[in-house]
Amino acid sequence: MSHYRNNTELLEKHHQIFIEQTPTAIAMLDTNMVYLAASQRWLKDFKLEDETIVGRSHYDIFPEIGDDWKTKNQECLKGAIDICDEAPFTRADGSIQWIYWDVRPWYNANGEIGGLLMHTGDITDQKEKELERKRVESILNDTSEIARISTWEINLSTQELLWNKMAYKIYEVADDFRPTVDGALEFFKYDEDKQAAKIAIQNAIDYGSTVDMDVEMLTAKGNTIWAKILGKVESISGVPIRFYGILQDVSSIRLTEQRLNKADSELEAIFNSKSTAIITTDKNGIINRFNSGAEKLLGYTAAEMIGLQKPEIYLSAEELDQFKKDIIIEFGKDATDINYNYRNENINDTRQWTYKRKDGTTFPVLSTITAVNNKKGINEGFIAVVTDISKIKEVKNELRKKNDLLNFAERLSLIGHWQWDTVLDKVQWSENLYTIFEFEESVTELQFDTYFSFVHPDDKDLVTEYFKKSANDKTFYNFTHKIITTTGVLKTIHLVGKVISDEKGEMIEMFGTCQDVTESKEEELKLKRAKEELEIVAQKLSYQNKQLADFTHITSHNLRAPVANLNSLMEIYKLSDDDEERLDIFGKFDTVIDRLTLTLNTLIEALKTKISDAQEELENVDLNEILEITTQTLSGVILTSGAVVEGDFTEVSNITYNRIYMESIFLNLIGNAIKYKAKDRAPEIIVNSKVKNGRNIITFKDNGLGIDLEKHGHKLFGLNKVFHRHPDAKGVGLFLTKTQVEAMGGTITATSEVNVGTAFTIIF
Repeated sequence: MSHYRNNTELLEKHHQIFIEQTPTAIAMLDTNMVYLAASQRWLKDFKLEDETIVGRSHYDIFPEIGDDWKTKNQECLKGAIDICDEAPFTRADGSIQWIYWDVRPWYNANGEIGGLLMHTGDITDQKEKELERKRVESILNDTSEIARISTWEINLSTQELLWNKMAYKIYEVADDFRPTVDGALEFFKYDEDKQAAKIAIQNAIDYGSTVDMDVEMLTAKGNTIWAKILGKVESISGVPIRFYGILQDVSSIRLTEQRLNKADSELEAIFNSKSTAIITTDKNGIINRFNSGAEKLLGYTAAEMIGLQKPEIYLSAEELDQFKKDIIIEFGKDATDINYNYRNENINDTRQWTYKRKDGTTFPVLSTITAVNNKKGINEGFIAVVTDISKIKEVKNELRKKNDLLNFAERLSLIGHWQWDTVLDKVQWSENLYTIFEFEESVTELQFDTYFSFVHPDDKDLVTEYFKKSANDKTFYNFTHKIITTTGVLKTIHLVGKVISDEKGEMIEMFGTCQDVTESKEEELKLKRAKEELEIVAQKLSYQNKQLADFTHITSHNLRAPVANLNSLMEIYKLSDDDEERLDIFGKFDTVIDRLTLTLNTLIEALKTKISDAQEELENVDLNEILEITTQTLSGVILTSGAVVEGDFTEVSNITYNRIYMESIFLNLIGNAIKYKAKDRAPEIIVNSKVKNGRNIITFKDNGLGIDLEKHGHKLFGLNKVFHRHPDAKGVGLFLTKTQVEAMGGTITATSEVNVGTAFTIIF
């Protein structure tokens, strides 16, 4: 028995020696997970060379082992085998070690489990390389996706063509498409490119040259793209076996190049323009560009200026000093700082300057000076875009003279002109009309009642009747009546005017003249016409003076002669004492005034809306019927926009209202919702009704562009106010809707969020 035990101990000792010497990572543990032996490889893999582990617990050596692994160890001590191909082993120091293992029990001579044999392998290097390879492949795939780069390969022995997934996307073909060499070439847009590709491929096979081509292609879906093709041949023992390469969709690059080339050409064309002067300086203020327009404007050649002169050569010293002071104030700098350099500021300044030509003459210009910054935001100089405004100033002076002449004509003929916005009840008077009524010119907030308060009590009914008839017939009926001025003077005035209607035939404005005809009825009949037409001239000149650019040519060319004639006739009239001669002079006024009228009629523009007395025609309005009429009216835009219009009038389906107004309200609000739809979604308009606090309420809600109410809310319902760059935007619909609602005693409000939608709520 002793001999048997000695042999068993000797055998286990031999096993331990074998384990210690084995070249792989093996450890032998007893049933208490205490090390009996471990190979050198085990010690090396787990960085235990400097430690003695025999006789120590496995869990003391590896305190990072979790309960899940301990459970598996206990199962192996009961006879189970635990094998794993790979798994991460998080060490106590936080490092990750990838290992594989084979854990199984070992048995003693009695057939009892004596402990565990652990065979492991450190595969960290292989795993990290594998992960790195996958990461690189992922990066390459992402790069291929972003850059739209595909790979291709031709087996030269079988002529089989292989594509990667990106190639299918570029060619826009189905996943089951089977490419061939000839088939791939058929995607080339031009035959010359196909022939060039065939020659390049053959040269690559015969001589080992590379293929580098840019071609235009038509995809399977008919889209045109630009593609760059690179390829080379792989040979074995001088025999070509494979032709492979990449194909990149470079359409975006080509389009960008084309846009940049176009922009460059346009900028170059602008710079070379002879009608506009463009001058640039470097950071030291030295002129470095001086275009043809600048040469023409200032009389210097570019050779005389570039690299030699500063803008001070043609600038006024006083204006330049004022410019520097203004820049100091604008950028909040210290004017006493001797080190301050205004050239370092990000200047963008537009103002009028006086330039001096090479010959010493001066002239006015409008110049915009802008700082030029490099990529780092550092100022590298300035660019000035200059326009000669000499002719504009001449025209403005000429207009001012003519305006003064017309004002003089008003005073001479006792005429004043007026303009009445009948929708907003805002009135404007000319200077001489204030004089006729002996009224303070400082009072500018005028209304119809302002004028009506001057009407003589005996004529108030007459005036009311005439204006009412003019409003109803959309035609102004000229008439004469008496007024009492602020000083109590009784005067007789003659009113001449015109009614302006919008496209719906509704009156929106009246304008005309008022002539003091107190002195002579006989002369009044003829002189009145001249005053009326002159007043129209004055009114139009005042309006067009605000839009100088559009009015300049008409006034300077077409009004000079007739105004001069009128002035001459007026002077002759003043100097003549003969009544017959005066009558003859008045006859000549007609021809001149007709010419003035023909010219001025081309300048009259109608405003857009007028609200009539809506309370006169009330009826029971069916909201479902109104919605049906609206959708039929807008059927064209509803179809083209894909709009969905829904109505829910279950709570309130009928309202006593002006039917025309209700149709107009529905048409404007639903039409606007479709007109200002969002680009990325079809319009959805929901109209519903309800009753709250005894009042009928209708809400129009859409999912369109929305309105920035913080920015535009104060003018949302204003006339001619638009908030989007839509070609059909007129700024009338909301104004008309609000006016109609308020005319019926109601209110309209709006809530909106940009790019979410807008809701209009009407309380009747």
